[in-house]
Amino acid sequence: MKVKYILIFTVFLLVDQVGFAQNYKPVVKDVISPKTKYFSIQDVRLLDSPFLHAMNQNEQWMKELDLDRLLSNFRKNANLKPKAEPYGSWESMGIAGHTLGHLLTAMSQHYAATGDETFKAKIDYVVNELDSCQMNFVNGFIGGMPGGDKVFKEVKKGIIRSMGFDLNGIWVPWYNEHKTMMGLNDAYLLAGNETAKKVLINLSDYLADVIAPLSEEQMQTMLNCEYGGMNEAFAQVYALTGNKKFLDASYAFYHKRLQDKLAEGVDVLQGLHSNTQIPKLIGSARQYELTGNHRDEEIARFSWETIVHHHSYANGGNSMGEYLSVPDKLNNRLGTNTCETCNTYNMLKLTAHLYEWTNDVQYLDYYERALYNHILASQHPETGNVCYFLSLGMGTHKGFGSRHNNFSCCMGSGFENHSKYGGAIYSYVPGKEMMNINLYIPSVLTWKEKSLKLRMTTDYPEHGKVVIKLEETSKEPLTINLRRPVWAAGDVAIRINGSKQKVESVPGSFISLHRKWKKNDVIELILP
Repeated sequence: MKVKYILIFTVFLLVDQVGFAQNYKPVVKDVISPKTKYFSIQDVRLLDSPFLHAMNQNEQWMKELDLDRLLSNFRKNANLKPKAEPYGSWESMGIAGHTLGHLLTAMSQHYAATGDETFKAKIDYVVNELDSCQMNFVNGFIGGMPGGDKVFKEVKKGIIRSMGFDLNGIWVPWYNEHKTMMGLNDAYLLAGNETAKKVLINLSDYLADVIAPLSEEQMQTMLNCEYGGMNEAFAQVYALTGNKKFLDASYAFYHKRLQDKLAEGVDVLQGLHSNTQIPKLIGSARQYELTGNHRDEEIARFSWETIVHHHSYANGGNSMGEYLSVPDKLNNRLGTNTCETCNTYNMLKLTAHLYEWTNDVQYLDYYERALYNHILASQHPETGNVCYFLSLGMGTHKGFGSRHNNFSCCMGSGFENHSKYGGAIYSYVPGKEMMNINLYIPSVLTWKEKSLKLRMTTDYPEHGKVVIKLEETSKEPLTINLRRPVWAAGDVAIRINGSKQKVESVPGSFISLHRKWKKNDVIELILP
C-alpha cells in the first residue's frame, strides 16, 4: 500500500481529555465560559480517508487483545485467580496495568465514535472485573502493578524513596493509577457505565487517603517521581462528585519546582523528561476550568507556547531520547529517537483545552500539524502497529512496536490516538448560532439541537478542495466558520452552490459564512 498522506509543514504554527462533550451532567460545572466547545464525539462519523483507515486498523488491534490477560495482574493483586497469564514486556514489569487504563479510554472513545456494541460489551466486562477486584480488596485499591497497595501504605506512613521513575521500588505507580482513573472516567462519560463511576470514586477515596497525612515536604519529594496527570484525574473526580477533598488532592499534586517557575513565565524545561511534565500541565488546565485560578491558566498557556515555539520539531513532536534540551536549537538533535509519541498525544490534549478557552486558530494550526505529521504518521498503515519514537534522523526509518509483546506507554496512548479523530473536527460557539470547521477530515456532523446535518468530503491535504454539503439545515441563520490555515498564504476561493464568494480573511483565521442555509446547499473551499 503506497503511503502518500504524510505532510510536513515547515511553518510554525486538545477531552476532559480532548474537549469531547459528555453524556452526563457534572455536579461541578466549569466556571470558565468557553469561547468554543467541541461537539461530542458521538455526533461525528468519519468518512473514507486515511483517518478512517487508521481508526479501522486500530479497531482490529483492540478486538484482538485478550482482556483477561490485561486483567491478570489486577486479579492477582486482589487475591483472585487470574483467568489468563499476563502479556509480556511492560505488562510483566513494574508498570503492569497501565495498558488497561489506556485501552478502556480508547474502547470508550471508539464506542462513542461508532456505536459498535462489541466495544460496549468489552467496556462493561472490564469494568465489572475491576469492580470485583475492588470489592475483594475491600479498601478500594485496584491496580496491575505488583505490590502497589504495599507501596501506597508505605507512602502513607511517610516512607518515600524515588530516583525519578520509581517509587519505593515500583515503576511510576501514580502514573499507572492516572491511566486507570481516566479509563474509568471515560467508560462512565462516553459509554454510560455507572459502575465505572462507583469504582473510580472508591479508588479515588483510597488514593486521597494515601496522601492525606503527608507534609508538603514529603509530598514534594514524592512528586519527583513521574506521576502522570494525577492532578487532572482528581480534578475530574471533583467535577463528578462535588467533593472538595478531591480538588484538594488534585492541588496536592502541584510540583512546585516546575510549576512555580512556569507560572512566572520562566522556561525551566531544558533537560527535563518531556512526558513527565506535559500531563501536569493538562492537570493545570483542568483545574483552571473548574476554579478560575489564573495561576493554573498561566501555567498551561506559557507551557504550550514554550514547548510549541521553542522545543518542537517541524512535525509538531518534541524531545530526543524523551528529553527536552536547549530551546530554539534542534538541528543537532536529529536521530532515531526524536519525538516520543506520548508527548504529542499529551500536547494535543493540552491544545484542545486552550482552543476551547480562546477560539484562537493558532491552536488549530498546531493541532493539524501534529495530528497529520506525527500522530497519523506514527501508525503503520498496513498493520496498525505504532511507533514509540518518530525518527527524524537522516537515513533512519520508523520502528514499529510488536503487536502483542510490547505494551509501552506509546502503544497505550496509540490506542487512544486512533480512536478519537472525530472529536476535534468541529466545534460550536456557546450561545450563538455559530459553528467552526477546525480540521478538514471527511466526516458527517449531526447537530441535533439545531436539526443540522453536514457532510464534508475532501482528499486534503493531497489537494486543496473541500466540499461541504448541508443535508439538513437549522431553522435559524447560522454562521459557519472555515479555518484558513496559517500556511494558506495564496488565493483562497469560496463557492456556495457554484457562486463565487468574496473572501475576507488572512492566513491563520476563520472565513465566516453567514446566512439562512437551505437543505442541500453546497460550500466549496479551495485552498492553494
